[in-house]
Amino acid sequence: MTPGHGDAVEMVADRHSPAPRARRRGGHARLPGTAAGREREPAPWQLVYFGPPPGARRPVIVLLQCEQVEGEQMTAISRGTALTAVPFAVATIAYVGTFLTHYDRLPERIATHFSFDGSPDGFMGRASALWFGGALLVGLGLLFTVLTAATGKRAGTRLNAAIGAGTAAALGYPLVVTVLVNSDIQSAAEAQMPVRHVAALLFGGLLTGALAWWLSGAEPRPAAAPEAPSLALADGEAAAWSRTEVSRVLLLTAAAVTIAGVSTAAFGAWRSGLPLLVVGLVCLAFTGVRVTVDRRGLTIASTLLPRPRLALPLGSIAGAGSVQVNAMGEFGGWGYRIRPNRRGVLLRSGEALSVRTTGGREYVVTVDDSTTAAGLLNGLADRHARERD
Repeated sequence: MTPGHGDAVEMVADRHSPAPRARRRGGHARLPGTAAGREREPAPWQLVYFGPPPGARRPVIVLLQCEQVEGEQMTAISRGTALTAVPFAVATIAYVGTFLTHYDRLPERIATHFSFDGSPDGFMGRASALWFGGALLVGLGLLFTVLTAATGKRAGTRLNAAIGAGTAAALGYPLVVTVLVNSDIQSAAEAQMPVRHVAALLFGGLLTGALAWWLSGAEPRPAAAPEAPSLALADGEAAAWSRTEVSRVLLLTAAAVTIAGVSTAAFGAWRSGLPLLVVGLVCLAFTGVRVTVDRRGLTIASTLLPRPRLALPLGSIAGAGSVQVNAMGEFGGWGYRIRPNRRGVLLRSGEALSVRTTGGREYVVTVDDSTTAAGLLNGLADRHARERD
């Protein structure tokens, strides 16, 4: 079919599929499967074929590439990423700029750590301090920015941006002040860090985080998981379900951090090794969990330590279902995670049991065979409600 003068033929084709054939009606073309008078939804590729203009021998073909991008989602991602990256960029520029402008006024070794009374108890070479502080800000900035970008438009973007921005302020402020208190002194031992700066960095971190939270705007609530079919249980009938999940990644992480903490405490300063030991024990608590559904409700307990332990009685359960979760994208990591109106015990990404309470909060735990657990939990909760009525 060759269009005549003034006729227009519009062909819309997906870039991954062959171009459809246009049909001609009344001097215009219509795509197969498209009713007359109705416009077909734009596809990623749009081919517009016009008839020859006056005096031209060949038709004019215009090819337009239209990328379908959800504007709101891109806006949410870019806003959260910017609110995380910009504070770290500002902190890095402020620290490096202050250090370079005061470089000749600093002693060869500067005080980098201070005790509670403000006197120095840790020192570092001038050049080493510059590189260490700059690398720390850049590294944490990249980490928080990637975490926020990976979250996308899911629930948790707002919290990630607030924590990242607050961390940038709380870390950048003392680094800049450290340079200033070391300026124009003969020895690093003369440096003093007034206690008021501790209050200032805490207030600055909280204020910056709150501002990032407000600027991020409201985020969409996660869609409720569809309830699993309730398992019918007769009065007095006993039923229980239990399964154990182990995370090798968390186990190796906990072992490495604990060993590092023990080594630091034994051969170095015990104060430096204590935080590593605490982090190692926290990781160890979530390397393995046992999930149990029985007449008491839902119980999630560590397989290695008596605590933490999470218990949801039957009377507080509104419904349960099976979902697919992205640990990093939806919760920002693994272990016990807290999000607005959501709590998660995550050892991996993938299949998980989702439980909604009567108070509107959702609890998610990654476990296999979650559909069976959800069905039994719904059946037990339904029977409990009948008995209570």
